[in-house]
Amino acid sequence: MQFQLFSEGLELTEEQQEYVRKKMMHLEKFAGEMLDESSLLRVDIRRNKVKHSDRQISFQVTLFVHPVVIRAEDMGVTVEEAVDIAEEKLRKQIERYKTKQHRRTHGGEWIPESTLEQLSNAQNDLTHTQPSIGKRKKFSDIQSIHEDEAIEQLELLGHDFYVFQNRDNAVPSVAYKREDGTYGVIELDAWNKP
Repeated sequence: MQFQLFSEGLELTEEQQEYVRKKMMHLEKFAGEMLDESSLLRVDIRRNKVKHSDRQISFQVTLFVHPVVIRAEDMGVTVEEAVDIAEEKLRKQIERYKTKQHRRTHGGEWIPESTLEQLSNAQNDLTHTQPSIGKRKKFSDIQSIHEDEAIEQLELLGHDFYVFQNRDNAVPSVAYKREDGTYGVIELDAWNKP
C-alpha cells in the first residue's frame, strides 16, 4: 500500500509524522487482503482558522482501493486527537465495506441480507445523519458499476450523491440519498438520444 501525507497551515514535527504514519499503516493489518500495492492511503492535515472552536486541526484520510474510495474526516484540538478520531471512523468504513463486498455471486447477482442485518442497518441509517454538500464538482471519468454498488460507494464516502455509469444499461446516472432515508437514482435518458 502506498502512503501520502500532506499538511497545510501547520508544520508537523517528526514525532507527529511518525504518529500519523504508524496509526494509518496499522489500518493495513485491519483491512487485510482488500489492499494491494496499487492501494493508496492519502492523509491531509490542515489547520483551520475557526474562531468559535478550539478544534482547529482538520484530518482527512482517503483510502483508494479499486474500485472504491473510502474516506473519513474529523477535527481535533491536536493532531493526535484528530488522527485517532478519523482512524476510528475509517476503520468502521473498512469493516462495512469488507462485510458487503462479498454480497455478489460470481454472476453479479446481489445476495440478499438476512432480516437481522436489514433491521440492524435500518437502525444504523436512522441514527446516521449526512451533512449537506454545497459545492460544484466536475466529473471527467465515471465508473461503470451496478446501482447498489453506487449506493454503497456514496455511503463509504459519506456523500449525499454519487455519479456513475449504470453497468446494466450503460447510462450515466446519479445515486442519491433522500430525506426519508431511502435512495434515488437519476438516469440521464437524453444521453443516448441524438
